[in-house]
Amino acid sequence: MMKKYLFISLIITLIFSSNAFAKCDFELIDLGKSKENLKQKLKYPKDQPLMLMPDNFGGETFLLPLDESCKDQESLHGTMGEYLFINDKLERIMLTRANMSDRNLMIFAMKKYGKFELPEGLPLDQWRGNHFWEKGNTLIEFLVTNIADEGFIEAISIQKLKSTTAMNRYYEKVGKWLDSEN
Repeated sequence: MMKKYLFISLIITLIFSSNAFAKCDFELIDLGKSKENLKQKLKYPKDQPLMLMPDNFGGETFLLPLDESCKDQESLHGTMGEYLFINDKLERIMLTRANMSDRNLMIFAMKKYGKFELPEGLPLDQWRGNHFWEKGNTLIEFLVTNIADEGFIEAISIQKLKSTTAMNRYYEKVGKWLDSEN
Protein backbone atom coordinates (compact mmCIF):
# COMPACT_ATOMS: atom_id res chain seq x y z
CA MET A 1 0.00 0.00 0.00
CA MET A 2 2.83 2.40 0.89
CA LYS A 3 4.53 1.71 -2.45
CA LYS A 4 1.32 2.64 -4.25
CA TYR A 5 1.18 6.03 -2.49
CA LEU A 6 4.84 6.70 -3.22
CA PHE A 7 4.30 5.83 -6.88
CA ILE A 8 1.24 8.10 -7.14
CA SER A 9 3.04 10.99 -5.42
CA LEU A 10 6.00 10.55 -7.79
CA ILE A 11 3.69 10.71 -10.83
CA ILE A 12 1.97 13.84 -9.49
CA THR A 13 5.34 15.48 -8.81
CA LEU A 14 6.52 14.73 -12.35
CA ILE A 15 3.34 16.16 -13.85
CA PHE A 16 3.57 19.38 -11.85
CA SER A 17 7.30 19.81 -12.42
CA SER A 18 6.92 19.36 -16.19
CA ASN A 19 4.10 21.96 -16.19
CA ALA A 20 6.30 24.34 -14.22
CA PHE A 21 9.14 23.94 -16.72
CA ALA A 22 6.76 24.65 -19.58
CA LYS A 23 5.45 27.87 -17.98
CA CYS A 24 8.76 29.74 -18.06
CA ASP A 25 8.15 32.35 -20.76
CA PHE A 26 11.56 33.76 -21.64
CA GLU A 27 10.46 34.47 -25.24
CA LEU A 28 9.19 37.89 -24.20
CA ILE A 29 8.73 39.12 -27.76
CA ASP A 30 8.75 37.41 -31.13
CA LEU A 31 11.82 37.24 -33.32
CA GLY A 32 11.86 40.23 -35.69
CA LYS A 33 10.24 42.58 -33.16
CA SER A 34 11.93 45.84 -32.10
CA LYS A 35 13.65 46.97 -28.93
CA GLU A 36 10.63 49.19 -28.33
CA ASN A 37 8.42 46.07 -28.21
CA LEU A 38 10.72 44.63 -25.52
CA LYS A 39 10.56 47.88 -23.53
CA GLN A 40 6.77 47.75 -23.62
CA LYS A 41 6.70 44.09 -22.58
CA LEU A 42 9.02 44.84 -19.64
CA LYS A 43 6.92 47.93 -18.78
CA TYR A 44 9.85 50.33 -18.97
CA PRO A 45 8.96 54.04 -18.81
CA LYS A 46 9.01 55.56 -22.33
CA ASP A 47 11.88 57.92 -21.45
CA GLN A 48 14.05 55.15 -19.93
CA PRO A 49 16.34 53.46 -22.46
CA LEU A 50 17.08 49.74 -22.42
CA MET A 51 20.55 48.92 -21.15
CA LEU A 52 22.02 47.37 -24.29
CA MET A 53 25.56 46.15 -24.84
CA PRO A 54 26.75 46.92 -28.38
CA ASP A 55 29.31 44.55 -29.88
CA ASN A 56 31.89 44.97 -32.65
CA PHE A 57 29.78 43.12 -35.21
CA GLY A 58 26.68 45.32 -35.46
CA GLY A 59 24.62 43.71 -32.72
CA GLU A 60 23.23 44.94 -29.42
CA THR A 61 22.49 42.53 -26.58
CA PHE A 62 20.00 42.95 -23.77
CA LEU A 63 20.67 40.72 -20.75
CA LEU A 64 17.89 39.52 -18.48
CA PRO A 65 18.40 36.90 -15.76
CA LEU A 66 15.68 34.25 -15.93
CA ASP A 67 15.24 34.89 -12.21
CA GLU A 68 13.30 37.96 -13.44
CA SER A 69 11.21 36.54 -16.29
CA CYS A 70 10.70 33.07 -14.75
CA LYS A 71 10.46 33.95 -11.06
CA ASP A 72 8.51 30.83 -10.11
CA GLN A 73 10.93 28.52 -11.93
CA GLU A 74 13.66 28.17 -9.31
CA SER A 75 15.33 25.34 -11.21
CA LEU A 76 16.34 27.86 -13.91
CA HIS A 77 17.64 30.53 -11.54
CA GLY A 78 21.21 31.32 -12.49
CA THR A 79 20.32 31.19 -16.20
CA MET A 80 20.95 34.32 -18.26
CA GLY A 81 18.71 35.38 -21.13
CA GLU A 82 20.51 37.20 -23.94
CA TYR A 83 18.40 39.02 -26.53
CA LEU A 84 20.43 39.95 -29.64
CA PHE A 85 19.13 42.84 -31.73
CA ILE A 86 20.52 43.69 -35.16
CA ASN A 87 19.16 46.77 -36.95
CA ASP A 88 16.61 47.15 -34.13
CA LYS A 89 15.16 43.66 -34.70
CA LEU A 90 15.35 40.69 -32.34
CA GLU A 91 17.38 38.09 -34.23
CA ARG A 92 18.32 35.57 -31.53
CA ILE A 93 17.44 34.60 -27.98
CA MET A 94 20.06 32.66 -26.08
CA LEU A 95 19.83 31.14 -22.62
CA THR A 96 23.13 30.31 -20.95
CA ARG A 97 23.98 28.53 -17.75
CA ALA A 98 27.60 27.96 -16.77
CA ASN A 99 29.16 25.58 -14.25
CA MET A 100 25.92 24.63 -12.51
CA SER A 101 25.84 21.32 -10.66
CA ASP A 102 22.70 20.21 -12.51
CA ARG A 103 21.38 19.84 -16.05
CA ASN A 104 18.22 21.89 -15.50
CA LEU A 105 18.57 23.75 -18.81
CA MET A 106 18.81 20.42 -20.66
CA ILE A 107 15.78 19.09 -18.80
CA PHE A 108 13.90 22.31 -19.62
CA ALA A 109 14.85 22.08 -23.32
CA MET A 110 13.72 18.46 -23.56
CA LYS A 111 10.39 19.21 -21.89
CA LYS A 112 9.74 22.32 -23.99
CA TYR A 113 11.03 21.19 -27.41
CA GLY A 114 11.16 17.38 -27.27
CA LYS A 115 13.42 14.64 -25.98
CA PHE A 116 16.50 13.46 -27.81
CA GLU A 117 18.61 10.35 -27.45
CA LEU A 118 21.66 10.42 -25.22
CA PRO A 119 24.43 7.80 -25.28
CA GLU A 120 23.39 4.79 -23.23
CA GLY A 121 25.21 4.49 -19.92
CA LEU A 122 26.73 7.98 -20.04
CA PRO A 123 25.82 10.04 -16.98
CA LEU A 124 23.83 13.14 -17.90
CA ASP A 125 26.41 15.49 -16.36
CA GLN A 126 29.17 14.08 -18.60
CA TRP A 127 27.33 14.51 -21.91
CA ARG A 128 28.74 17.13 -24.29
CA GLY A 129 27.29 17.95 -27.69
CA ASN A 130 24.36 19.67 -29.35
CA HIS A 131 20.88 18.94 -30.63
CA PHE A 132 18.62 20.87 -33.03
CA TRP A 133 14.86 21.17 -33.23
CA GLU A 134 12.80 22.87 -35.93
CA LYS A 135 9.50 24.29 -34.67
CA GLY A 136 7.56 26.09 -37.40
CA ASN A 137 9.92 28.75 -38.77
CA THR A 138 12.18 28.64 -35.69
CA LEU A 139 15.48 26.81 -35.22
CA ILE A 140 16.38 25.84 -31.65
CA GLU A 141 19.78 24.50 -30.65
CA PHE A 142 20.72 23.05 -27.28
CA LEU A 143 24.44 22.83 -26.56
CA VAL A 144 26.71 21.65 -23.76
CA THR A 145 30.42 22.32 -24.21
CA ASN A 146 33.56 22.73 -22.16
CA ILE A 147 34.88 26.24 -21.61
CA ALA A 148 38.68 26.32 -21.47
CA ASP A 149 39.84 24.98 -18.10
CA GLU A 150 36.90 26.54 -16.32
CA GLY A 151 34.19 23.88 -16.60
CA PHE A 152 31.25 23.79 -18.99
CA ILE A 153 28.33 25.81 -20.32
CA GLU A 154 24.80 24.85 -21.32
CA ALA A 155 22.99 27.01 -23.88
CA ILE A 156 19.73 27.19 -25.79
CA SER A 157 19.79 29.34 -28.93
CA ILE A 158 16.59 30.35 -30.71
CA GLN A 159 16.53 32.06 -34.10
CA LYS A 160 14.62 32.03 -37.37
CA LEU A 161 15.01 28.86 -39.39
CA LYS A 162 15.86 30.90 -42.47
CA SER A 163 18.42 33.37 -41.26
CA THR A 164 17.94 36.98 -42.20
CA THR A 165 20.51 38.81 -44.27
CA ALA A 166 21.42 40.84 -41.17
CA MET A 167 22.04 37.68 -39.14
CA ASN A 168 24.14 36.13 -41.92
CA ARG A 169 26.29 39.27 -42.11
CA TYR A 170 26.62 39.28 -38.34
CA TYR A 171 27.86 35.67 -38.32
CA GLU A 172 30.27 36.47 -41.19
CA LYS A 173 31.80 39.30 -39.14
CA VAL A 174 32.07 37.09 -36.04
CA GLY A 175 33.66 34.34 -38.14
CA LYS A 176 36.26 36.69 -39.66
CA TRP A 177 37.14 37.97 -36.22
CA LEU A 178 37.49 34.42 -34.84
CA ASP A 179 39.69 33.45 -37.79
CA SER A 180 41.93 36.48 -37.20
CA GLU A 181 42.39 35.49 -33.55
CA ASN A 182 43.82 32.06 -34.41
